[in-house]
Amino acid sequence: MEKPKIKALVDDVDYFIGVDHHKKTSYVTIKDREGEVVKRGGIVTTKASIADFLNIARETGDSDGDPRIMAVMECGRAYRPMYGWLSDMVDEVVLAHPRGLKIISETVYKDDRIDSGKLTDLLMLGMVPRSYAASEEAWERRMILRHRVMLVRIQTTIKNRIHVIADLHPDALPRKPEVSDLFGKLGLDWLRRVDLPRPERWRLDELLELLEQLKVRISNSESLIRKIAKQDNRCSLLKTIPGIGDFFSALIVAEVDDIGRFPSAKHFVSYIGLVPRMDKSGSTERGGGLHKQGNAYLRWAFVEAAPHAANSNLSLNDLYDRICARRGKKAGPNIAKCAVARRLAEIAYSVLKEGRPYENR
Repeated sequence: MEKPKIKALVDDVDYFIGVDHHKKTSYVTIKDREGEVVKRGGIVTTKASIADFLNIARETGDSDGDPRIMAVMECGRAYRPMYGWLSDMVDEVVLAHPRGLKIISETVYKDDRIDSGKLTDLLMLGMVPRSYAASEEAWERRMILRHRVMLVRIQTTIKNRIHVIADLHPDALPRKPEVSDLFGKLGLDWLRRVDLPRPERWRLDELLELLEQLKVRISNSESLIRKIAKQDNRCSLLKTIPGIGDFFSALIVAEVDDIGRFPSAKHFVSYIGLVPRMDKSGSTERGGGLHKQGNAYLRWAFVEAAPHAANSNLSLNDLYDRICARRGKKAGPNIAKCAVARRLAEIAYSVLKEGRPYENR
């Protein structure tokens, strides 16, 4: 039995294109408004290949003018090149949210041809769960700032490994200095002089050399980050919020791009992933930790800024203390830090939405 064709419900579009995109090859399906397959097939993932494949839609257009073409592709790790190529070739590109697609069209059997056809059908019906595509400026800033985040995380990993080496040799001479920061001047001087077994000394020297190189690269990025923050008025507004400086303000602006895509502060906080999981069925209701399905970089920024904000702002400090007192010494501090991070996110939303500096009330 032949599967019934899906007819387009989206107005003013002549052809619908579904692209199942992969790093080396992609599968493309082109359908008209009546659900007839105009062309389908696999291509090499290059601009020339996709341009050659899409020419069929233009060639079959009416003589009165060019047909209106709409394309859809899934948002993945390396979506940006294909998204840019399609944007230059068709009238509109819809970026599909992977998690939403999984909920709508998950099946036992799947391949590139089926996935491409499903994307096309969902596009024709106007049922594609959309993901946001950042502007070129925001994308470039994201790459710069995310690179800096990566360098800092590598630095933290190296510091942790150095701590392990030091802790494994408590009797090493000279004695470890009583310092709060092992990577300050006194601590680093001790790390360079401490007498350790040969393999451990070699490891420590390697890690110290890597740490020094990372410090230089992170320091070099500071001037660029200050320049980015200075050029954007939104960064200046965000820096009026406790705990938010040049780096965090630039990161928030780059990751958010257009604050108007969030209808309310609740939507913004949910997007970041600063709301708890909830499982409710009948009379049973189970809560949990943060769902952590949103933007990981924004979540990290607000959580990192929370302790500094609580120390410098009375109302945020009061929120932190109240939650710590209610939740106890064990769980309280982490829960309180997340609560302050959520409050900071709500404040940031208002500042960006209203275009005004933060006022401590």
